[in-house]
Amino acid sequence: MGEPSKRSAILAVASHLFAEKGYSNTTTAEIAQEAGVAEGTLYHHFGSKDGIFLTIFDEMVEEYLAGAERLAGDGKTGAETLSGLIRFHFEYLERNKTRFLVILRDFPNHLAVGNDGRSAESRNRFSRMTDILSRGLTQGFQDGTLRPSFPVRDTAALLRGILYGTTRHSMLGIIDVPLSRLSRMVEGYCLQALSPGGGAGGKRGKGGKK
Repeated sequence: MGEPSKRSAILAVASHLFAEKGYSNTTTAEIAQEAGVAEGTLYHHFGSKDGIFLTIFDEMVEEYLAGAERLAGDGKTGAETLSGLIRFHFEYLERNKTRFLVILRDFPNHLAVGNDGRSAESRNRFSRMTDILSRGLTQGFQDGTLRPSFPVRDTAALLRGILYGTTRHSMLGIIDVPLSRLSRMVEGYCLQALSPGGGAGGKRGKGGKK
């Protein structure tokens, strides 16, 4: 097994074990044994169990953002772009349920607290998704297919929160709605709320103003 294959095997096995047993109950020895590699190989590639977890997180988020950024310019109208982004969000997470559940449920507190560099990186990633949604909203405002009642970036941040919040609640079992149906519900609600003349919020604020 070549080094890239060993690396991939470690990540795949770790994702499975973290999802099955939890991060804190999984050891590097177990990961190495199931991946068919020496424990030293695991440390060579990732440095620690934390390193494995952060690699799973980083690769998933970057893959997600890259996919969303590719889609952002595909829609003929802003409404089409927004629909595509919402569908992509739920389809991507449906395909990556195991990795996403691990991140939702088991992100180690010591990796999230007191690490200013990682906190800044996380804020930048959230900002990138807000930028992507903002472009779709601006496109829709300009072509007349969307009419946000509030400033574009504020609306984009709200949409981002709706996407992440509904996904989290579904995957953690807080709401009993599968991702496939949730995707249709969120898409329909958002398009109705942002449609010209049909949006929630009436005439408050100035739509399209960044």
